[in-house]
Amino acid sequence: MPEILRTPVTHPSAWRGREMAKDRSWVLQLTASQAAELERAAESAIARCKGLGEFAKADFSLDECASVLEDVRGRVVHGAGFVLLRGLPVQGRSHEVIRMMYWALGTRLGQGVTQNLQGDLVAEITDRGFDVNNLDVKPSQTNAEQRPHTDPADVVALLCINAAQSGGLSRIASTMAIYNAVLQAHPEYLDWLYRGFHHNLRGDASEAAPFGCTPKPIPVYRYYKGALSCVFNASTIKEAQRRMGALVPDLEMRAIDYMVDVARSDEYRLDMAFEPGDLQVLNNFTVMHWRTAFTDWPQSERKRLLYRLWLKAENLRPVDPEMADGYITGSQTGKPLAGAYA
Repeated sequence: MPEILRTPVTHPSAWRGREMAKDRSWVLQLTASQAAELERAAESAIARCKGLGEFAKADFSLDECASVLEDVRGRVVHGAGFVLLRGLPVQGRSHEVIRMMYWALGTRLGQGVTQNLQGDLVAEITDRGFDVNNLDVKPSQTNAEQRPHTDPADVVALLCINAAQSGGLSRIASTMAIYNAVLQAHPEYLDWLYRGFHHNLRGDASEAAPFGCTPKPIPVYRYYKGALSCVFNASTIKEAQRRMGALVPDLEMRAIDYMVDVARSDEYRLDMAFEPGDLQVLNNFTVMHWRTAFTDWPQSERKRLLYRLWLKAENLRPVDPEMADGYITGSQTGKPLAGAYA
């Protein structure tokens, strides 16, 4: 059994939403000159007629943006674990330019990784009219409310292109603060959370993943080389039980439900209303996220649309390999493209 942390987390990543809502220092703003530089860098790259994944950090001249992007990276990797960066120039720009701007920015934060078996590097998060109850459907492809979760990458970035007509509120919570709540109220849950649970892979499984689920349980929490990390998805844990036909004891599922309840509470939850040009960047090992249900505009060109990047970050934190490799066991997602990012 791995070492279990029995003392509270005191790092800045153990924040509570009620306090952060009063602070707002986590909101950063690109200047007009920084936004213009980012757009110029994207247009220059597009003129070279190469694929998105063929461009690395050295291919983009971002001198004016360098300081704000290093600030973003520092806050996400070493600080509270999240940032909202506003002012990316997306309105009136082509999707090709937006995607390249986004990729250019991402190279300063980490290394882009694939998001599905097809190898997509930038995912379009929009309602595709799918049934959220289908075990192969990701809630991000619907307009339904999500449960709190982390994504299977070091860092996730979400760029708002179009906001919904109503709803679609982004919500985040600190998994480090939630750990402190578990430690205080239900320390008996820790054994189960450190052992972990199987997850449904929602259609991204290879033949190595039995029943379309992770072949082995993924720890929810692990304390490794002095750092606590979290991997959490209440929905895929519950879906795996349906898919595998093996129920987790009710007593153990109380630990998962308790984490969801704490995350959703007014004390721990932080809400963000995205506007076009807003970029949310999260450390998946310290922050969970979800969104409320939404209603789209009737015009198809105004549908709610976010672009998502998954990034592998250097010097992020020491993470137990059983946790870090769990989601990509039996899947090709979450991997850098071979030969890229030199």
